[in-house]
Amino acid sequence: MPQSELPLVSALFITYKRFDFLKKAVEGFRRNTAYPNLELVIADDGSGPEIQAQIRTLPADVFALAPKNAGLGANNNNGLRHCHGKYILMVQDDWECQGPADYLLNSVKVMEANPQIGIINFAAVVHPPDLNQRLLGSEEPCYVTPTPAKTHKIEYLYADQPHIRSRAAMEHVGLYIEHRDQDQCEIDYSIRWQQQTRFLTAAFPRYYHTVFSNNGAGPDQSFRLKLFRYRVHAFLMPAKPFLVKHANPLFQVGKAMVNGGVRTLEKLRIVK
Repeated sequence: MPQSELPLVSALFITYKRFDFLKKAVEGFRRNTAYPNLELVIADDGSGPEIQAQIRTLPADVFALAPKNAGLGANNNNGLRHCHGKYILMVQDDWECQGPADYLLNSVKVMEANPQIGIINFAAVVHPPDLNQRLLGSEEPCYVTPTPAKTHKIEYLYADQPHIRSRAAMEHVGLYIEHRDQDQCEIDYSIRWQQQTRFLTAAFPRYYHTVFSNNGAGPDQSFRLKLFRYRVHAFLMPAKPFLVKHANPLFQVGKAMVNGGVRTLEKLRIVK
């Protein structure tokens, strides 16, 4: 396919109050991605005027900057609505691109040759490739990944970690639920992707967990771990081994009561 005919790819960066990480992510992407038809979009979830002024200094084409914080689902949706590409590369701000530079070109070639591929994952829990289902379009081997990974008792093929998806797949599955709980947002989307049958996922073994690496946002920068539920779990964790071993029925009842209480407080917006 001549480069002049390559479809537009929107590179969507999702961010909230982490300008330093976002800057590294954008700069790494521009430095290590060779693709001639790009649109760079930054979606910020209401980080405030000062940070958003910094974001506007970055070399992006489109800024989707929300006036107030509304959660991951709303931020994802705001960014997606500002994307014009046939394909959308989604990158959260704590992931840095390291190449090789042709990863995006080869991904687009595979998706153009195989319209049934809705997502190509570059990171996440490993989704085993089916080596009998190699896809056409690229000299670099790319395979269908039909076997879902399992985490927290949920099987999934979608992950919010770096991936490219087609607009057709996005429109088929729909947008994210705009729920304040980012776990609920991601689980819902994972389930909807798993239940649909029109589109498949794929991966390049050479690119998996090499093209993008976490750029250093540790637990102290994790918004998930700052949630009240995770702080409660961390506080109670030291007692878990003893209770499971010596009083497991009591532990299970207490766990259900604590989780129920936390959910009630979250619904009432008393805690976040």
